[in-house]
Amino acid sequence: MIKIHEVIPQKNILILSPHYDDVVLTFGGYIDSLKKHNNLANKNIRIINIFSRSCYQAHDDIGNQDHSLKRVQFATGIRLLEDLNCLDDLLGFGNYSYEVLGERECVLRAKPWKKGEEFEFPQGNRETFDEEEWGIFERLKKRSEQWLREDDTAVLIPLGVKEHIDHIILREAVVDAWKEQKGKSQLYFGEDQPYTGLADSKDWDLINTFLNQFKLQSKDYEIDIDRKADLVMKHYPSQVEESYEKGVRNRSASLQKVLNINHNVERIYSIL
Repeated sequence: MIKIHEVIPQKNILILSPHYDDVVLTFGGYIDSLKKHNNLANKNIRIINIFSRSCYQAHDDIGNQDHSLKRVQFATGIRLLEDLNCLDDLLGFGNYSYEVLGERECVLRAKPWKKGEEFEFPQGNRETFDEEEWGIFERLKKRSEQWLREDDTAVLIPLGVKEHIDHIILREAVVDAWKEQKGKSQLYFGEDQPYTGLADSKDWDLINTFLNQFKLQSKDYEIDIDRKADLVMKHYPSQVEESYEKGVRNRSASLQKVLNINHNVERIYSIL
């Protein structure tokens, strides 16, 4: 276990969030713990939402097939306000900056759902990227070259557990940019939830290959799991399902068992 102020030493924290709920799902425990230990004032938090154009609403299969402007306005407006309300609760109003890039999320790109999961999501990787997704990849890679040149900055991205295609596009673009330029910024990978808490052995085989390839170092720290779960379930009524909370709690429980501790835990990885 590591003290919360030692997890990320950089003053500036740039969180690249695939979707509107991914900041709290992936890094919510870390941010909440910073706040509780009075370390948040020592950080400059900047959030960039990548796939911000959406037509998705939970439990609405018919509506999610509607890609009209009216539907996008409806779904995107709701999701944006949900995210801002959650971040205000988590970070405090005015304590962060927030940007949207306007990329179309996977549902708008009509990606097929992966079946047989506790909740459906579109799986993909470099082998399955289509022309539009390679275009998104190239735009993100170009932007990453600038993000990675910032001084005293931690760039936080998802680990890509279970290969949600939007998470993978973002991860691969940032990592490719990092490999080419070895930027000033430090890369950190968060365990994207609820996927990490619902992952099976095959999912972990893929992730372990990635972890070993880049020699990622894990950092475990204590969190308030009830607070994290409550933030997710309270602020994203248009998105969440029961499996969201299950995934969050499952991963903390599995880490407790591995570490032989009684505290609730969240894990971040840093690239060496």
